[in-house]
Amino acid sequence: MALTVLLSAALVAVSVRLAWLGVVRHAPLAVRAVSQRAQTVPLGPLRGRILDRSGRPLTDSRPSYRVAVYPARVNARAGAAAHLAQALGTDVRSLERLLDGLEAPVIVASGLGPEEAAEVMSLGLEGVAVVADEERYGPGSLARHVVGSVSGGSPLAPGAVGAPRGADGLEAVWDGLLRGEGPASLALFVDGRGVPIPGLGWRKLHRVGGSPWLSLPCDIITTLDGDVQAVVEEVMDRRVARGAVVVMDPWSGDVLAAASRPNFRQDRVGAYLDRTDGPLVNRVLCPYPPGSVFKPVALAAALETGAVRLDERFTCRGTAVVSGREIVCHARDRGGHGEVDLEEALALSCNVAFARIGRRVGQDGLREQALSFGFGRPTGVGLPGEAAGTLPAPAAEGPEPEAAFGQGRVTATPLQVARFYSTIANGGRSVRPRLVREAVAPTGARAVLGPRPGGGRVLSHFTAAAVTASLERAVREGTGVAAAVVSGVAGKTGTAETGRTGTDGASLYHGWFAGFWPARGARFVIVVLVEDTPVGGAEAARVFGEILARLVGGG
Repeated sequence: MALTVLLSAALVAVSVRLAWLGVVRHAPLAVRAVSQRAQTVPLGPLRGRILDRSGRPLTDSRPSYRVAVYPARVNARAGAAAHLAQALGTDVRSLERLLDGLEAPVIVASGLGPEEAAEVMSLGLEGVAVVADEERYGPGSLARHVVGSVSGGSPLAPGAVGAPRGADGLEAVWDGLLRGEGPASLALFVDGRGVPIPGLGWRKLHRVGGSPWLSLPCDIITTLDGDVQAVVEEVMDRRVARGAVVVMDPWSGDVLAAASRPNFRQDRVGAYLDRTDGPLVNRVLCPYPPGSVFKPVALAAALETGAVRLDERFTCRGTAVVSGREIVCHARDRGGHGEVDLEEALALSCNVAFARIGRRVGQDGLREQALSFGFGRPTGVGLPGEAAGTLPAPAAEGPEPEAAFGQGRVTATPLQVARFYSTIANGGRSVRPRLVREAVAPTGARAVLGPRPGGGRVLSHFTAAAVTASLERAVREGTGVAAAVVSGVAGKTGTAETGRTGTDGASLYHGWFAGFWPARGARFVIVVLVEDTPVGGAEAARVFGEILARLVGGG
């Protein structure tokens, strides 16, 4: 009786185990069984795309191809290696040495063009597969300092296994999403004798996890407008050897274009490492003395705090002593600007008037207001290497009256300047610059990545309107007339001393122009920085004007 019970229990246990394996664990075990019959070779991860706001790739990627070989199948065919070597333009003995003794598949060629790939496929060789790949960066790639580059961006050498990772820019910041969980692999499914299984053949496999954000490579959608970016870069290539341009939507903070010069090739980063002109530096994020493009900051601070009245007038005789410092105006040789109101002071870019305006606000007050406008700290746009810029020291450390006209210790990045001018253009509301909108998984799932549009009010409507009127006058009658390519432009030039001279002995300046159009209901804020120009802000104003004319005219 006891033996019968034991046998019955054993049969029940075996039946339960068979049911578990046949029903519950059937799919995983089947996958494992099939995978044990797969001969695989890593391909390296195909990265997700970096797209503009309309879904257009910014990298100008080009199709390329790799050739994988299953040595056991090729060696079994007389002359197959010779035919393949001829199609690849390589030495047959080198190919045979690479394949000798190998059983698993191996990559024998990378970076093939469509014609070369077609020639290999036309051979019809058993055990040879042509796999679609891409050259990530083409000659028409845009926003290279924003997009960044990947390490190991060149095609993999024959037989090598690579795992390119983001090295800079958005490629680095969003590397995990762009790369996915792991490399893809090329698999040849064979039976127990090593013969390919009919109907399976070569398959490209991805490691798939539970979340679409952790397995397959995802695309990143930026706020950049490819058309605007292309206009900016075309103008810069002709007119700006070193400098930066930012174009921003003043209502949302979306960065529509961001470009830095000198430019670089993303597939040859190593060739630029020893250059002294900094082609790998993203000047959009670098601090520079802003010069007179900072004067609207002082004007806004003075009006907002009630330090000055809109109808006040100041006298400029070319020089003045303010807070114990001699202030020199560019109109000194003409005896100064005479008596000017606030609009005239900004339009004519009068240093003496602004030093006195800054004294009214107070050094600590100017510093506090500038901080509220977004100066003195990174914008948080989400790119590596963004500088905070600098502001005048607390008044207890000594007077800095030149801070009111953007000199002394004051530095700002082109992106910070664009943020402030956006605040003026939209009527006084702070915006946070946004460069990335969302990620898109291969499943179609979407996730918002950047900050939502919107921000708190940092200026009254009255102050924003008063500063806007002064900026309009600066373009209409003052230092920014070169930017007046259409009606309704508001903006300000800036000429910051560098202390350097050109080969002809002439002084060199950092030239700025920051402005927006139209002055009411602005569509674009554009900030231009031109390094080391003998002309100063006038050159930046001409670059601004050409960019705006192209954007407005659609050319």
